[in-house]
Amino acid sequence: MLEKIETFERFSPTIMQFKVSDRFVNIVNTTGDAVLPDDGLSKKFDFSDSLVGKVSKEVRIPILDEDDKEYYKSTLKDGCLEYLKTMIEKKRAYEWTKGGGSNEPTRDNIHLAQSWIVSQYKHEYNPWHTHSGHFSGVIYLKIPENMSKQYDEEFKDHYPASGLIEFMYGEKADFRSDNLKFKPEVGTMLIFPSWLKHSVAPFYGPGERRTLSANFRVPFSANAKDESSGDLHFKNMFDRDSKTQPEPEVTADTPMSDIL
Repeated sequence: MLEKIETFERFSPTIMQFKVSDRFVNIVNTTGDAVLPDDGLSKKFDFSDSLVGKVSKEVRIPILDEDDKEYYKSTLKDGCLEYLKTMIEKKRAYEWTKGGGSNEPTRDNIHLAQSWIVSQYKHEYNPWHTHSGHFSGVIYLKIPENMSKQYDEEFKDHYPASGLIEFMYGEKADFRSDNLKFKPEVGTMLIFPSWLKHSVAPFYGPGERRTLSANFRVPFSANAKDESSGDLHFKNMFDRDSKTQPEPEVTADTPMSDIL
């Protein structure tokens, strides 16, 4: 008689997939549609110097409406919170358990460090890279119409790649893969460890592949609240005069409140 006791899964990263609402997608796309075509705003909110992407534009996200701003933050934090709870349940969150004990994390314990839009067109790509923070996320906002067709054609060749995000970890071996790819679909959100290497392949047709990226930090204490506004201090963003207010130096860890 064989009795199963427990399964241990501590040696590989976890990726969680969610579906965000149409409202969330519309909020971010409305902002992107306002900023990306405007050379002045694109320059003001440019984030590309802190990133590795070989893409058209990578910009911070100025959301002015307070309700939309709160909905935006809550959606992102809820995904990360669910991820953290899963890690705790699977006994893969040693730092939290040590600092927070048996306390269950809440949305207030999730710190949204940075978030930005990535606007990608044909022949552009994101090379292998990692993120800062503890957990990171990507949400698909716009997908070129012909990308699914490209995927289906490439699938016949056994290795689809066009516009796909690919994660890499460890080495390939029997009963073990070293990579995982996701076909982009509008509204899909992926949450993963910030240290997990990933890349985005180019595609070869017309249209924009637009995504939202975000980094989160989780304090190693259940009592540490997120009292900062993270990226979302957007007051008077359209009124700033860059000639009289010089742009500060921006790094991947600079909060939006220090930029505006």
